[in-house]
Amino acid sequence: MLSDNSKFGVRPLTEAINRLPAAPTQIRDLALFEARFLNTTYVDVENQSGELRVVQSQPRGNPGNNVPPKHRESRTFKIPHLPVDDVVRADDVQNIRAFGSTQAETVQQKVDEKLADGKAMLEITREHLMLGALQGKILDADGTVLYDLYKEFGLKRQTLNFDLGNNNANVGLAMDKALAVHKKLLKGAMVQGWVVLCGIDYLTALKYHPSVQPLYQRYMDGKAYREGNHLNTVEFEHNGVKFIHYTGDFGAKGAKIADNQAILLPVGRKLYAEFFAPADMSDTVNTTALAYYASREPLDHKKGWSVHMQSNPLPMALRPELVASLEV
Repeated sequence: MLSDNSKFGVRPLTEAINRLPAAPTQIRDLALFEARFLNTTYVDVENQSGELRVVQSQPRGNPGNNVPPKHRESRTFKIPHLPVDDVVRADDVQNIRAFGSTQAETVQQKVDEKLADGKAMLEITREHLMLGALQGKILDADGTVLYDLYKEFGLKRQTLNFDLGNNNANVGLAMDKALAVHKKLLKGAMVQGWVVLCGIDYLTALKYHPSVQPLYQRYMDGKAYREGNHLNTVEFEHNGVKFIHYTGDFGAKGAKIADNQAILLPVGRKLYAEFFAPADMSDTVNTTALAYYASREPLDHKKGWSVHMQSNPLPMALRPELVASLEV
């Protein structure tokens, strides 16, 4: 079994789980969130005129950060702890040594399988937290609200209307007008484009609206000449706004985009962040966080090993007033 092989300590197991290929998820595939690795289990965030800014930590006794002469509110957010546990039993590796391999290599393969399964669960959970962050309410797996970002900072969620419910409307014109008003909120944000994550009914209403259908047909005619992204296929694009069908399903209590709704997202730097805290292990106290951690402990009577995996992420939209809800 694992014995005391150095391959299976906290550091090598943590390195192993971070090396494993990431399972693709839609929001993470868009690369909206910039990873920020902390050495604390919390993050202080302040609101300055609608822009959420992270406060730089300082050694105790050092001068604090200079405060700009603006109205600001500060909140401390505890970073969620996501643990996953599994077991490698003696029977899992009994009599399965591959030709030419050593026992340790066979055990390593079984451990890697457990790490891959655990990491996949953590990645789906990160996606769920990200969807909540984009909607303004970060939810736990059971639907409990961890943080309502708009309520925390007294901000109002923007709602835009592209007039899809009116068959006589010029949807392209309505979209341009709504975005022109919305862009007044940018305040210097370097927005490179816009993405709309759509429920299926919203996307259908858009593509087959009488004023959009000819444009949609021309877009589809040229689709063969564009590089495709099978995870985030752009169903339609208008003036730099890309419409994508979001298919994430996190159960009845999880975060979701309703079939008749959509979320408008600005794309650019410093608009979203995913904060990571260190693991709750003695080896990681006051160290800079990693995205994933893994460790193992022996079972009673040397019957195998428990394998522990965890991630400690908190995604946030740093300019929540630029994220808007859409509805048919």
